[in-house]
Amino acid sequence: MKRTVIAALLAVFAALSFSSCVRDEEPIFDQSASVRLQNALKDAQTVLVGAENGWRMLYYPDPDQAYGGYLYTMKFSQEDVEIWGDLFEGSVKSLYKMTTDSGPVLSFDTGNYVFHYFATPSGSQKNLYNESGRYQARKGDFEFLIISASKDEVVLKGKRSGNKIVMRPLAAGETPEAVAQAAATCGESVFVSSFNGTIGDDEATVTLKLGTRNAVLNLTGEKYAEDETASVSVPYLYTENGLLFYNPVELGPYTITGFTWDVDTRKLTAFTGDAAGVDLVGSLPAGWHEYADFLGNWAIKYGTNGASSFGGITIKEDVYRESYIISGLSKVFDMKATYDLGSGRINLCSQAVGTQGSYTVFACAWDTAVGSLTWDTNAGMLGMLSEDGNTITWSDNGGYSGLSINAFITWYLNGSSSAGQASSPWVWGNNSTQLARWNSFVRQ
Repeated sequence: MKRTVIAALLAVFAALSFSSCVRDEEPIFDQSASVRLQNALKDAQTVLVGAENGWRMLYYPDPDQAYGGYLYTMKFSQEDVEIWGDLFEGSVKSLYKMTTDSGPVLSFDTGNYVFHYFATPSGSQKNLYNESGRYQARKGDFEFLIISASKDEVVLKGKRSGNKIVMRPLAAGETPEAVAQAAATCGESVFVSSFNGTIGDDEATVTLKLGTRNAVLNLTGEKYAEDETASVSVPYLYTENGLLFYNPVELGPYTITGFTWDVDTRKLTAFTGDAAGVDLVGSLPAGWHEYADFLGNWAIKYGTNGASSFGGITIKEDVYRESYIISGLSKVFDMKATYDLGSGRINLCSQAVGTQGSYTVFACAWDTAVGSLTWDTNAGMLGMLSEDGNTITWSDNGGYSGLSINAFITWYLNGSSSAGQASSPWVWGNNSTQLARWNSFVRQ
């Protein structure tokens, strides 16, 4: 009992002593936290508006930077911001907000078609970007914590992704429109994914994952065989003259921030300021063809040794260098194919093509040799164009282990479960629900 009373008295004396200390402590700040926060917001806005030519933003969606990075340029006034980007032509002006949420926040909370692409979700219905099925969008940000703001650099942190987002002022003579367009032009001109050459004194290879803007760098040679620092993967974005990494990378003894790109020589070289000399020459894979080479009118050959055929198939542009719409394969639906820039091939995968009652109708990738199908949207076939551009030869794309896809078949799904083969009107151009053993497309 005595111990309990003594402990209680000690606690009271300690609390009184602490209270006395607090009353006697000199305040660290002259202003309250809320006043300091408002002042920080005003100062940040003054910095943003004060850039005479505007800003470039190095933007990375997704917590893992799975889509790489994108360059935006911006011009702020007190009320609104005009935004350009390397994905869209032109600019869009919208409101922005300086607000608070565990710190000062820059929020682009008013609809902006150019800027909100990575943050706009879509459900079963298509969104304004003509996309569906992206319920979390691309995990991009439109609200950013302001980490620091000066006339030379603004550092932000994406509230959703947590990514570091850097903004730098445009130089004298630069315009937001011209800088964004130059970055877009550079990105469109990079059509090589495999490079060989040297970094510093060492042999090296670089592989660009063009669809996701990620690069894999390797130092080769015996001395690096067991060196874990001799290989690194890093996301990048396109600048006016090359590729800039999300962060500088340490590759063996070298620090590299990015590469310049020369489309005429297909070379990657070092950015000014990087210590390592870089001389990497790109090589095209066998059968590589440009996006536009696949466009046009075709007939399909299918069945045993391609003995059957029908025409009236058209491959049309959907999104340049990204996707196509194929019409005429079916009497009632179109299919969407993608373009793989690295390999220069067309990729056609399982996909939903319509609904009937409570069923979703899928064009399913089909291995006719074993009689198995899948609605996995990675499974399908790659089409390689012949040298003369007149024949597309189809083969399994390797997207589904255990099957060798060589055809498509229309199928009913009830939720995620199979509900049997689709019936009329879900037919192909041969008036059948089956289109077995694809062989090739022949140009008409």
